[in-house]
Amino acid sequence: MNAEPSYIWEGTPPLSPALFEFLPPGVPEGARPIHDEASDAIIGYQAGSSGVFRTYDLSGELQSIDELPLEAPLIDPLDAVFLAGTAWKLGSRLVRGAVLARAGVTVSQTVLFRLRAKFHALAQTKNFRFTAKALDRMREKGRFVPVHILRLAILHGKRMPDPRKEIGYFMYTIKVHFRGNPYTLEVLLNERDYIIAHFKYFD
Repeated sequence: MNAEPSYIWEGTPPLSPALFEFLPPGVPEGARPIHDEASDAIIGYQAGSSGVFRTYDLSGELQSIDELPLEAPLIDPLDAVFLAGTAWKLGSRLVRGAVLARAGVTVSQTVLFRLRAKFHALAQTKNFRFTAKALDRMREKGRFVPVHILRLAILHGKRMPDPRKEIGYFMYTIKVHFRGNPYTLEVLLNERDYIIAHFKYFD
């Protein structure tokens, strides 16, 4: 296995990355996902209690604390998260004035930039390689997992030695949601060369 060739993932995802969710450590259960239409992916979470809303990035780091106004004002164009004609969604619902009180609060441009930056850092494929078998899985609709979710599994998953006892390989497992349903995702990684040899999600 150590001599197996590896490749960079450069294909077009066969499924929307937004279909996959991972609630990072530190984010409260029940937090609403923030969906970016530009990348068609969930790039953060927002949790609210008693009119106070906390926005987290995909690593679970707190990015802002905001309060819901007592009276819902007209949306400030600077904070309305409509950038370059792109509407943002919170919990797959458009963040517009009529639903702010139910869905949460808008995200400032500064926080928006940080959420996007974190997502793109996780989604980049530089120095991240796949064996031929794992790359074939990335090309299949029923097996594909977005790169940022694979990387989150490695960053936050439970780490254990390769069940087949291959030296230098470790298995990472996390709980994810796909199409709203819970699954376990496992990723087998060659840590020395940062090569994914295997991944799959299952009930």
